[in-house]
Amino acid sequence: MKLNLIIFVCLMIACTEQVTPPESVRLDLTVTVIDTFGYTRFATDTTLVDSAAVMVNSLTYQTAFSAQTDSNGQTCLEQMLPDKYTFSATKRIPVEIVEGVLGFPLELALNGHAPNIEIDADHNEIDLYMVPVLIGQLLISEIYYSGAPPNPAFYFHDQFIELYNNSGSTFYLDSLIIADVSYGHIDEDYIHAVHAYMFPGSGADYPLGPGQFVIVAQDAINHLDKNPNSIDLSGADFEYYVKGKGDVDNPDTPNMIQLHHKYGIDFLYSVMNNAIVLVKVDDPYQYGYDQFNELLIPKTAIMDGVEYKEDLNEVDLKRLDITIDAGLAGGFAPYTGRSIERVIADTKDGRAVLMDNNNSSFDFQVLDKPTIGYLWDAGGE
Repeated sequence: MKLNLIIFVCLMIACTEQVTPPESVRLDLTVTVIDTFGYTRFATDTTLVDSAAVMVNSLTYQTAFSAQTDSNGQTCLEQMLPDKYTFSATKRIPVEIVEGVLGFPLELALNGHAPNIEIDADHNEIDLYMVPVLIGQLLISEIYYSGAPPNPAFYFHDQFIELYNNSGSTFYLDSLIIADVSYGHIDEDYIHAVHAYMFPGSGADYPLGPGQFVIVAQDAINHLDKNPNSIDLSGADFEYYVKGKGDVDNPDTPNMIQLHHKYGIDFLYSVMNNAIVLVKVDDPYQYGYDQFNELLIPKTAIMDGVEYKEDLNEVDLKRLDITIDAGLAGGFAPYTGRSIERVIADTKDGRAVLMDNNNSSFDFQVLDKPTIGYLWDAGGE
């Protein structure tokens, strides 16, 4: 019996062993990035997009490559293996160029995305077409979703989301909605929200000044009392609360208003993969529900969206389309205490300006531990 077990294990190892393809099958891959909306033509008299950040993900070998386009809008990746790849690219468009095209200033980015493209010796060139997306001013700046390292047990009630005013004007949080997006819906017009919670207020009760943060906790308590590897969220600005489910309610912290809650004792962010959106809509119930009891929210109402996954190569399984988030953040295992936070792109009048290309592959970085109400790049730990 023991001998049979050994033979079985050996066979399993042999079956799962990764065989390295020979060097002879490798190829050079050329990516050409093209703007069909006229912004680059206005500045450079060409549709080819120079200085665009490009990311290429192999679906089989789970490897990622990054590059930047040259003055001809091209980048060449050498010694690539034949496989199916997903391509994404992004570039910020200067305000003066947008004003020259549209006649009024806006902050825009160009994004391109092409999933599941077969690349081999006969198909080693790809044209990646870019579409313009509006740059947000009130942004999701950090999401802590992974949960604390076990001590002694796994713990995830310490999750939070952080919003940041990336503009030079005051925003009012009143009636803004935070929701998470269900997977598997091909819908051009709506997202399908599993949970949706709204900030309280009648219009001007909760201002957020330029460069200020707001923290929304799953539970606004000191989670170090539950798990020494966790964090203290007793100073959070708001918390989710699900009445009648045994959820924790801090009476000193304002509760988010529950609009829709499909399941769970709290608004739990998945510790592995999810998509979180910030929404502004006059009537959240106007468009009703789908057949799975998920709230329909028009994509035009989304102010910002961030999608994360444990496996960044699963770009073909995204929940958000290119107009909301063309990439993925994350890339780490659950229960590690890590978080994702936006990268600082610039400073203006002493205020950090966060990167927002509507592409989380480029906009977010991974932190070993969360920064609650401050930015790691701006002098954090």
